[in-house]
Amino acid sequence: MDLEFTVGPPPEKEAFYFSSVGTLIRYDTSREAVLVNFLEEEGIETTMAVAKIAYLVADDAVPSKGYTVKPKGEREIYWRTYSSALLKNCRVEDPDGKIADALSGRLRSPRIWNAFYDAKPALESLKKLDCLIGVIANAEANLSASLDHAGLSQYIDTVTTSEEAGVEKPDPAIFQKALSKSGIELKSCVYVGDVPEIDILGARNAGITQIWLDRNRLARRLGDIRKIETLTELEYLFPIVPHRKRSE
Repeated sequence: MDLEFTVGPPPEKEAFYFSSVGTLIRYDTSREAVLVNFLEEEGIETTMAVAKIAYLVADDAVPSKGYTVKPKGEREIYWRTYSSALLKNCRVEDPDGKIADALSGRLRSPRIWNAFYDAKPALESLKKLDCLIGVIANAEANLSASLDHAGLSQYIDTVTTSEEAGVEKPDPAIFQKALSKSGIELKSCVYVGDVPEIDILGARNAGITQIWLDRNRLARRLGDIRKIETLTELEYLFPIVPHRKRSE
């Protein structure tokens, strides 16, 4: 990626937008555990190792890119196909598709998500500074329920999903859709995400300040893009103007 950096003091910020999965929320245990526990409830034994391979094969065979912006019927087909692939890879017989349908419901359930350890403290601190907080994510509309289950909804002012926007990140249109809800200027916004090719590139193309969340310390730096390793670092990166006062 050709990433740029603006030299000089950082501009004042009043709005912080975040990606969802991998940034604010994660599986309550792991996606492998979700599958293993589901199958155990169905009376089927498997292992975490088998589940991991099942996911890797299914991810390759049934790619998820673009499914969130498809009509509801096609999204249902995607989940049924993906769930069937998981079961097949676990050597589970499902001739009538009932197990796949049940697994699909489990994989889309808000109850399988939890907040990262640093999400609540970071959002709470930003909220106390009167910042606007939003989420921009490649997700279906039920993302709000997942954020609520994770205990984060009380801090979040707006949620914009790709299902709502009709495009997925890194398309700048989804960022523009989110900002149109608040009317905040681009220069006053920050976007935080964990996937450079989607989050950082998309925010840059939309003209929003980008922050790469690298919890796993994958790299010392990404070009000249600002990088953090925990969300609690955010409030110290920029001078902050309270959104409420700016709006008055």
